Amino acid sequence: MKTIRTLADEIGVTKQAIFQKMKKEPLASSINELTTRVGGIVYVYPEGEGMIKEQFHKVNQIFAIPRVDDASTVNILQQQVDRKDRQLEVLNLQISVKDKQIEELTKALAASQEQTKTAQTLHAGDIHREIIEKLLASQREPGKKGFWRKKAKRNTPPAE
Repeated sequence: MKTIRTLADEIGVTKQAIFQKMKKEPLASSINELTTRVGGIVYVYPEGEGMIKEQFHKVNQIFAIPRVDDASTVNILQQQVDRKDRQLEVLNLQISVKDKQIEELTKALAASQEQTKTAQTLHAGDIHREIIEKLLASQREPGKKGFWRKKAKRNTPPAE
């Protein structure tokens, strides 16, 4: 009999991974008779060890890299790699074209922003000029007095 920890070390997984496998089918229904707990430590009988190792062996087979011994298989794989290389070259070319387009659009945007800034400055100057002209015109017309000036004149006491 082996402990779960010993079994985990042999398989190359954690104790928790083994416990998780033991909770799921097909192990869950059959592993209970093949384990025993002594002082809080779970021991697995040799038949149970085989079942647990088999479950992890299936997982390792899924992720294993197949061995390539056949020349035709190597040839097919080389053709696939060559095709992928050509696809990468096309994608890199497309990316460089897009980079140039982005650069041109960025320059056009900067020029447009500069033109907008210049137009705003000119417009602000025009508005400033109009305000100055109105102020000067109002000062030249002596007959017109503002509302507050009239009010101030009425409230001042007469001179003696």
